[in-house]
Amino acid sequence: MSADPRSDRIRDLDAEQEVDFGQYWRKIAARWWLPVGGLVAGAIIGALVTIGGSSSWKATAQVYLGQPLAPGGAAPVGSAPTSLGLVSNFVTAESTIKKVAKAVGLKAGRLRGNVTTKPITGITGAKVGTPAPLLAITVTGRPPAKIASAANTLGDLVIKQVAPYQTAKIQSLRDQLAYDDSQLKAIADRLRAAQVLQAQILKDKSISSTDKLVALANQNSVITQALQQQNTISLDRFTTRQQLSLAQDVEVGRIVSVASATKTAGPSRRTAIAVGALIGLIVGIVAALVWDPIAARARQAT
Repeated sequence: MSADPRSDRIRDLDAEQEVDFGQYWRKIAARWWLPVGGLVAGAIIGALVTIGGSSSWKATAQVYLGQPLAPGGAAPVGSAPTSLGLVSNFVTAESTIKKVAKAVGLKAGRLRGNVTTKPITGITGAKVGTPAPLLAITVTGRPPAKIASAANTLGDLVIKQVAPYQTAKIQSLRDQLAYDDSQLKAIADRLRAAQVLQAQILKDKSISSTDKLVALANQNSVITQALQQQNTISLDRFTTRQQLSLAQDVEVGRIVSVASATKTAGPSRRTAIAVGALIGLIVGIVAALVWDPIAARARQAT
């Protein structure tokens, strides 16, 4: 019974493959110093890459853009300056980058492309609403102190950019309080004068009883009117103080979290050495395999 021709071909193919792999191994073994040298050189290069790499720092300032309210009411006011999109464009604008770079002592190129903005999680909508928007301004680079200063300076500029309405409103409320205080002082002076005059009338024996009653009635009328005015202005002052407190605590923007630089994760030295060694080993193996053909061509060329 004759052998199966297909089985013979399979055995021959396996033998050829074994021979081929054996040849590859012998070539690598003959030039063993190439894979070993590639492995060592790759590990050294990987270590040098981590040593030469510069550290990077990140600083984030969290900015509350404020919640403008209508005068005398609690209805929120939507305005262009407090639009998150416009604020983000303002932060990354070239003019802003140059101003901040000059303020913190950095070159503009160190900030350009390294400033990002992001609405803080939980804030929805592109414009002012309820709750008011919070924005994270992040600067990356080095040195750390100047990076943190740049983030905080950007936060201050954003607050100034969105604050004109709130600033004017706060100043108006302060002016109203100052006016109320001056009015209350004037009323208090009139009350004291009326009370002093009443005492003088009562002590003056040259005035008849009838005239005293008329004079005292007039002074009582003055005092009553002054007290009514005092109550009205005091109530107005109380309301104004509440509005001022609301404007200062809720409407006006501020930095709620000051930026502090933290070091970002750099490349791992072990990983870099391992990857470099692997690449060097592969390159060395390939060099060992192609060494003989290349050497033969070189001899033929000479």
